[in-house]
Amino acid sequence: MDSDKKYFLILFLLIFWGCSTQKDNVNDDAFGKFELEKIGEKAFYLDSTLAPFNQSILTFEQDGVTKLSIFNHFNVSVNVFDYSSGKIEKQIGFLKDGPEGIGTITNMGHFIQNSDSIFFFNHWQSRVHLMNAKGEKLRSYDVGIGEDSEEQSKQGFHMMVSPLSQAFKNGDRLFISVQNAGANPFDDQRLIYMIELNLRTGEREYHSLPQPLMLNNFWGVYTPFASSLAFNPNTQQLSLSYTKNPEIDIVSVIDLDSIQESKSVKSEYMREMKPLPKRRDTPTLYGYSFNELSDLTNMQGFYMNFIYDPYKDVYYRVALHERTVEQYEKGRRSFKLSITVTNSNFEKMDELDLAEGMYEYETAFVSKEGLHLSRQIDYQPDEDLLVFDVFNSKK
Repeated sequence: MDSDKKYFLILFLLIFWGCSTQKDNVNDDAFGKFELEKIGEKAFYLDSTLAPFNQSILTFEQDGVTKLSIFNHFNVSVNVFDYSSGKIEKQIGFLKDGPEGIGTITNMGHFIQNSDSIFFFNHWQSRVHLMNAKGEKLRSYDVGIGEDSEEQSKQGFHMMVSPLSQAFKNGDRLFISVQNAGANPFDDQRLIYMIELNLRTGEREYHSLPQPLMLNNFWGVYTPFASSLAFNPNTQQLSLSYTKNPEIDIVSVIDLDSIQESKSVKSEYMREMKPLPKRRDTPTLYGYSFNELSDLTNMQGFYMNFIYDPYKDVYYRVALHERTVEQYEKGRRSFKLSITVTNSNFEKMDELDLAEGMYEYETAFVSKEGLHLSRQIDYQPDEDLLVFDVFNSKK
């Protein structure tokens, strides 16, 4: 009898162990192991008017085909490329001046769903323009808080839509994330991070979140307050990344003025970020000259792009590492980047350290093939080519 009990006990333990092992393997197979690496490159053929770097660049799907769209600041046009061939399919020209014009184009971004629905974001005029494929203006929206741009600038945000500051459309609502210069228009330490524009009625709302880390410290000039916003349509969540904050703030689209939770998405290559000491209590420069402060600020490390990949259901956070004085004097050739990958629950899956001076963090996008980072000019094989290295999981 005792031997039978021992036999069944051993059998039970073996079955239990086998089921547990099988369950673990199912979980491993379900989530997989995400190991980021360079899997290839992608080249796009430029014309003589298009620079080999650009901040306002994005992809969209049209008739089941992936397109790449670049806003050309030199001749005020949008260039639409076929992703597969890398060749320009269409160049849509726009007027800069006059009632049908889009206005001053410096730091302007664009958002496109198809070639007949193109939004331009004019920071200087606080306006959003909806254009069609003929370059005609269909409608303009006022998104300024005050009567003029000076009043808007006091609110502390800059509508410079780019891979660092993105736009998302959800039904009749266009969400325009904004870079924030650190001004504090509210008493409870809230920063405006997004404009919500109702495309049907033209009404707009300004959404803000508490950011005591940013506002209780002195981080330097403009760049440290720049934010990047990613939208996940599956979870209906927006996730906000500030350059000096190792945490990501998660916000639901049904309550855009409250942080649901914050998750650490920290790069292992980034040192602890420390604010600059204030020499005087005078706001803005706090006792520094602008040139001195600009250099001190730009030598520090930043979290830059925060991008959602709908094809892999993961997030990428690009970090620009701290530089020494010697490295900083080398300019962009000293840029050292790393990419942190998280799953949709913001749990870290991998991090890839990139070669120094190789990539432009501002010129980036995601497609089915993976995350694309543009090479710097020194690493472009031809001035008529815009070349991206493509990163994806080994699996």
